[in-house]
Amino acid sequence: MAAHQILDQVQSLARLDAFAAEGYAEALATELPAATTRDEHAVRDARLADALARIDALAERAMRLRLEHALADDASIAPLTRKVFAATVVGYADRLDLLAARAHHVAARSPDPEGVAAAVVQAARGALAVRAALRDHVLALVGRLAAASAAEADVRARDRRLDEPARTGWSVLRRELEAVAAQPLRVTSAPFATRLATWPAQLDDPDPASEPTFADMIELD
Repeated sequence: MAAHQILDQVQSLARLDAFAAEGYAEALATELPAATTRDEHAVRDARLADALARIDALAERAMRLRLEHALADDASIAPLTRKVFAATVVGYADRLDLLAARAHHVAARSPDPEGVAAAVVQAARGALAVRAALRDHVLALVGRLAAASAAEADVRARDRRLDEPARTGWSVLRRELEAVAAQPLRVTSAPFATRLATWPAQLDDPDPASEPTFADMIELD
């Protein structure tokens, strides 16, 4: 099953409760194209950013499903407001107290506004927990891929057999990949080409092992 289908099939509370977060990253890893050129890295980077965006979409759906269940017998929070809470749940990841205050205000006409607010927050906790678990697995994958590719780019950036423009390009790629390995969420900050453009041109020190041998120089002659 394709990675995106694993998320798309979560359309009920039962499916959500049975959901296993690690399967998404595992499926994604098998789908990602190989990346050995700058263009291929850009494609893979975009796929990873999209995979993270899909997680946020699932969190929104999870919030909607949990609100429907938690507030099934309550009419104090209108359907439109529930949709707003679901659509903005990611923004409350570190501000659940604000969500509680807003839910309490909206549910003021309920016999138990505190209980309603608590139910909304609990629904958000559940949705955000799924999001956090999914992101942990995908971000770990992003970091591993970037670290491995950075090492490969470093070899090329230091290969004195390549011309200087090529080595400079590999150096830029290496530095970006190292930055992604250190902060995997960087893939969501801007398109790959835009991020590459922020790095100054740099010629890395060559690897002594790549020094042309006497045989190499004879071949060049």
